Amino acid sequence: MSLQALKNITLFGKRKNLVGIDIGSYAVKIVNLKKSGDQWVLQQWAMIPYSDDAGNEISLGERKDHIISILQNYLNTPGLASKRIATSVSGNSVIVRYVKMAKMSHAELNKSLKFEAEPYIPFNIEDVSLGFHVIGDVVEDGQVQMDTVIVAAKKDSVDLRTDILRAAGLQPVILDVDAFAIENAYQSINPMAATETVMFVNIGSSFTNMSILEKGVSRVVRDVSIAGSTFTKAVQQQLQCDFKTAEQKKLAIGLDPTAEDPDTATVVEVLNSVARDLITEIQRSMDFYISQGADRTISKIYLCGGGAGLKGLERAIADDLKLEVSLFDPISLLQNAPLDLTEEQKKSMPQLAVAVGLATREEGDNNP
Repeated sequence: MSLQALKNITLFGKRKNLVGIDIGSYAVKIVNLKKSGDQWVLQQWAMIPYSDDAGNEISLGERKDHIISILQNYLNTPGLASKRIATSVSGNSVIVRYVKMAKMSHAELNKSLKFEAEPYIPFNIEDVSLGFHVIGDVVEDGQVQMDTVIVAAKKDSVDLRTDILRAAGLQPVILDVDAFAIENAYQSINPMAATETVMFVNIGSSFTNMSILEKGVSRVVRDVSIAGSTFTKAVQQQLQCDFKTAEQKKLAIGLDPTAEDPDTATVVEVLNSVARDLITEIQRSMDFYISQGADRTISKIYLCGGGAGLKGLERAIADDLKLEVSLFDPISLLQNAPLDLTEEQKKSMPQLAVAVGLATREEGDNNP
């Protein structure tokens, strides 16, 4: 089933009473919110890791039955308000392009989207599901054009997620992109979002999503393959150990040269090398944004995702890029935020950023 065949699935928008489900490479993250006035109230949340330690060595397709079982078990949670779901995709199955095109109505663009998008999409246009969002009008060479975001998601990736959700007894109604979901989360809980320019670095297991939000407008979205598993595999290769041991060493030592472990020096050196590569990619995204217009600056970088908690990474990025860097934990900014979390749970909260953003989506609101 393609994205176009799901009449209620859209790209972009916000929603009050959808459950956000982020199906990741390491875990399923679930967030249920309720809008009360201007505030978002946390109803439920869950982060359910897969029962193996193989990271992204096992594909979502291979884990399909396991994920369905996880979701079916969660459906028994008392008080689950809705089975209508917002979910998302990212990585090499998704392409995001910011383009300028001749001004036309949304209806006209809907009809001609395949033709308009094809020059910008490196996949067979018949193999992708398409969506768009018009940012606004711009004038170039005396002509009014539309500043537009075009999104193409491979149908097999879309189908896999919707098939999983339907098999679990859920109804997928919105498909988003991880980076846009994080931007939604930020705008929904931060009243200053419309006045500042910030960058998000969502370090997942398989991919890192980078995005830049300029005064409430998305300007850059980019995925890179340097992610949590890249750090782990580097340790695994250097120490000649299994993935689980390498993951434990990564988490225990990180970039901390004072960690009490016989492999500290080796692990820190290896992880620093990967961190430098990641910082280079962050700098490239920043340089691209700054090159697009005069007086463009970024005030802060937010880290989220499972890899964001790597010891010393926050400081390494801040020192190298000379910018303020902090973890993005949207759960703590919600009404009814949990107060009795363990230290381990607190560290994991930035992993819920995508699911929080998905839970703020509005069904059917494809274009403003």
